Amino acid sequence: MVRLGLVGAGWWAREVHAPAFQGASVRIQGVYAAGSPRARALAEAYGARVYEDYLDLLEDVDAVAIATPDAVHVPLALEAVRRGRHIFLEKPVGVSLEEALTLLRAVEERDVVAMTALTARADWAAETAVRYREALGEVLTFRGAFLADYLADPQAPVPWRARVLGGGPAGVVGDLGAHLFDLAAWLLGGPLERLWARTVVVFPGRENPDWAGVLAQREGARGLLELSRVHPARPQRLFLELEGERGALRVVPALAGRAEEAGLFLAERPGIWKPLPLDPGLLRGRDPKEPWGLFHFRELARRFLRAIAGEGPPTPSLRDGVVAQAAIQAALDSAREGKEMEVNRV
Repeated sequence: MVRLGLVGAGWWAREVHAPAFQGASVRIQGVYAAGSPRARALAEAYGARVYEDYLDLLEDVDAVAIATPDAVHVPLALEAVRRGRHIFLEKPVGVSLEEALTLLRAVEERDVVAMTALTARADWAAETAVRYREALGEVLTFRGAFLADYLADPQAPVPWRARVLGGGPAGVVGDLGAHLFDLAAWLLGGPLERLWARTVVVFPGRENPDWAGVLAQREGARGLLELSRVHPARPQRLFLELEGERGALRVVPALAGRAEEAGLFLAERPGIWKPLPLDPGLLRGRDPKEPWGLFHFRELARRFLRAIAGEGPPTPSLRDGVVAQAAIQAALDSAREGKEMEVNRV
């Protein structure tokens, strides 16, 4: 049985990482969360130990699941990889493309399993959408958005996500862009190649962007993508539309409520979106009435353990996460320099 260390003790680690991995039949060996008063309660809930020293945790586990502020993703992951431990890493991979590439090289040198927690890759609608992609023919245009309200209150205290020391320089471009850029690359059949971005810090006191608009290109397809963490209405929404020679496809992954609320639509002619049935074979034993995050992570945890056992690829891989990081970096560089940027190939 794989011995897993939980790194981080916030809401996401408690409500998603821990139950998903326990359900996948790992042994949750311990919890490391520097300075967090929540670590003990999380450890006790799973009969695990609280570790005050990260290196001590690494001595006792086979793998770690890292759910911490973005700025420490790569330092923590590198320590684990250097000791031959497998890593399951929250997105974005890091706070810059340079440090993400450093981690990728370390993983490839040590030949450990490394996955990035890009939830759309385990979404019921998004996985079904892949099977309809070829029916569109050549994709001509695309559009998408990830709109959330978690920092929409200007009077609320400034959290770590909005500070460079916690969330890095990317802000919403890293936090939500990782998902949207990855979903676009997945359904377009390859990474975004060129970006022209504009970012805005909407509310005073924030140290990184709250909103971004991105013009993007992948081969002959051109698109428009929007990211916001200050959208004034709930629920949060992620969607991507592809318009091709023979029709259009709209995928709406589940990002609020139950997993079954994901949607997929096809327009074979202008003006009519036809709902498409989601493939029940893609549930893989999961309950679509479960909350969206836990539903997705049950599948991601299963893939992670299968990859450790040599029974399948780790998908989404760390490389997938670094591809998304390259798009994040290009968007930030474009916004800073005021011009179109080529996305670095990974």
